[in-house]
Amino acid sequence: MSKVTIIGAGAFGTALSLYMRRRGHNPTVWCFEKELPDLVRTEKENKQFLPGFEIPEDITFTTDPVEAADGCELAIFVVPSAYLRPTARLFASHIKKGTLILSAAKGIENGTYALMSQVLESELHEHTSATAFLSGPSFAKDVARGLPTDLSCASNPIEAARAIQEMIHSPELRIYTNSDVIGVETGGALKNVIAIACGVADGLGLGLSARASLITRGLAEITRLGTKLGADSLTFQGLSGVGDLILTCTGDLSRNRTLGMKLSQGMKASEIIAGQLAVAEGYVTAKPVHDLSLSLGVEMPISEAVFRVCYEDYDLRGAVNSLMTRAKKDEFSGIKDND
Repeated sequence: MSKVTIIGAGAFGTALSLYMRRRGHNPTVWCFEKELPDLVRTEKENKQFLPGFEIPEDITFTTDPVEAADGCELAIFVVPSAYLRPTARLFASHIKKGTLILSAAKGIENGTYALMSQVLESELHEHTSATAFLSGPSFAKDVARGLPTDLSCASNPIEAARAIQEMIHSPELRIYTNSDVIGVETGGALKNVIAIACGVADGLGLGLSARASLITRGLAEITRLGTKLGADSLTFQGLSGVGDLILTCTGDLSRNRTLGMKLSQGMKASEIIAGQLAVAEGYVTAKPVHDLSLSLGVEMPISEAVFRVCYEDYDLRGAVNSLMTRAKKDEFSGIKDND
C-alpha cells in the first residue's frame, strides 16, 4: 500500500481516489473548496462534483497541503489547467524529493501557451525526471464504477511512466506507457475544443455524418499543431488522440460537447460558463490554441470557428458556412509534410 495524494477534488479526482482505494492504496484528496471536506464527511459522498458514489471513511479529504503531501509516494494533479500553476506552486515545498508526479490536467496555459508539462517543470524543479502525464478516453463516472478503461501515461524519460504504470495498472484501468509527452498533452487539450464543435453540430441537427467529419478533420488539426510543437504523429492515432477525441465528441457526459449543445440553443458561451460549477476545458483552451496556431502559422479552421463562437459571439450558421465553403484541399495537406 502506498499513500497517493490526489490534488483536486473534482469529479475525476474523486473517481481516482475511489479507484486508488480499490487498488489497495491509501488516498488523500486535497480540496480547493474550504467547505468540501466537512461536507464529504457528513454526506459520505462528494455531492458537489461526483454525486451518487459513496466515499469510504478511510479516504481523507483535506484543504491542508501539508497534510495532503505528507508521506505521499505519488502525487496526482487533477485541477483545471488554468489553476495548475498556482496549485503546483502551493505544493512545491511540501512534496518530498523522489515523489512520483502524475498530471491529469488537460489544456494550454493562456498567455504563455505553455503545455502542462512546461508549467510543472517551471514550478516543481526537483521532480522534473519523475513527472508523467495521463490522458485518454475516460469519464469520471466510468472510473468511479470500475468500468474498463484504458489510458496513456507519458514521460520523457519513460521510466517515470513505467513506475506509475506498475503502481496503478489493473484489469479495470489499463495503463499504456508512452515517451511522447507533447503528443499526449496536445491530444488531451485540443480534443476538448473539437468536442464543442461537435456539440454545436449535434444541437443544430446537422447529422451524424457532420459529426464524423468534425472528428476526423479535428484530428487533422490536432496532428498539425502537435507535430509542429514536436510531437510524434503516431501518438494521435492512440488513446490520447483519436481515443479521447471520440469519447469527448460523442459522449453525453462530456462537458465540452454539452457546452456546444447549449451554444446551439442560442446561449452565449460566457453566460454558460458563468453558470457552471465544473470547468469545460475546451472553452479555456480555445483562446490559447487560436493564438498559438496564428503565431505558428498552423491552419486550424474548426478550432478557429470555436474560438470565434465562444469569444466573439460569432453566428453559428455563419461558422458552419465558413467551414463548408473553404477552398478545396488535399486531404492530408499539412500533415504528411509537417507543414
